[in-house]
Amino acid sequence: MRRVQRRILTCGLIIILTACGGSSGGQPQEPEPGDDECQTCDWNIEQWKLTLPVSRDDFYGTGGDSAAELIPADCSGKQRLSNETELDYFWVDHHDERMYFQVNLGDEGATTTNSSYVRSELRELYNYQTENRCSSSNQNWQFANQHSLSGTLNIEQYPQISGIDPKVIVGQIHGYQIKQALIKLQWDGPNKPVRAIFNDTFLPNNQSCDHCQSFSVSLGTVDANNTWSYDIVADQQAVTINTHINGTTQSQRLAWGEPVLANDGNYYTLDPSWLQERYYFKAGIYPQIKPDTSYQNQIFTVYFDQIAINHE
Repeated sequence: MRRVQRRILTCGLIIILTACGGSSGGQPQEPEPGDDECQTCDWNIEQWKLTLPVSRDDFYGTGGDSAAELIPADCSGKQRLSNETELDYFWVDHHDERMYFQVNLGDEGATTTNSSYVRSELRELYNYQTENRCSSSNQNWQFANQHSLSGTLNIEQYPQISGIDPKVIVGQIHGYQIKQALIKLQWDGPNKPVRAIFNDTFLPNNQSCDHCQSFSVSLGTVDANNTWSYDIVADQQAVTINTHINGTTQSQRLAWGEPVLANDGNYYTLDPSWLQERYYFKAGIYPQIKPDTSYQNQIFTVYFDQIAINHE
């Protein structure tokens, strides 16, 4: 896998992740020799941990075959996620200051609990300023207020495997210790609509659920190498998803307990019991294709100009 020279720069401690050129609309400037600080970058990864598409054994030399993680704290047995992190799976390019996520589907890879797929993905640490970041048990929010995740991104490279759509999840709301995700925003390739995929209900404690039904709604089609954005907003009234593609905004609002027409022509209802659970946001890339050695150099590379979360 080709690697480029990378440097991560930071300015300030805020909850918005945005590239140097992303907020102003101008072209990023080439750093001057010896310039160690970007004056307009707002990248801050203090409130996230990063899941990698490789095992703990492969990354750390010990720990088992589940996916390795980097956390922005000194946690036993884990490498610290910081502004200096530079990997094949995650980096910030020093030319454009964009945050990149990459997965090679030809690598053996490693998965997390309840998944058959690998990922290079950030997981929100909601109470990162006050709680122990080495544990996820206290890093989740509830539906007392409004919560939103926004991303501006570009699918720079994607696998082209005969008979398989290049599906990749780029944003999520996930329940704590719940196998069924509340919502996953998925890009299915340049010729199919972006979809918001929901589960109508769930079972706690990571249980499998025979009666839970997944369904999807469409939110516009976007080609690769085309910058677009999304917003996922959840509160006690509804979950709302917006996409902004080529100057056009598409929106879907799903109120709790009210039927919604899905892509398959059937009506589904989001169970209001979801409102009693705890949640976290995820952003990055979570390909929906199982790795295989025959897929060597079939790669997802996605960069974000901005990742922003807000809790009102």
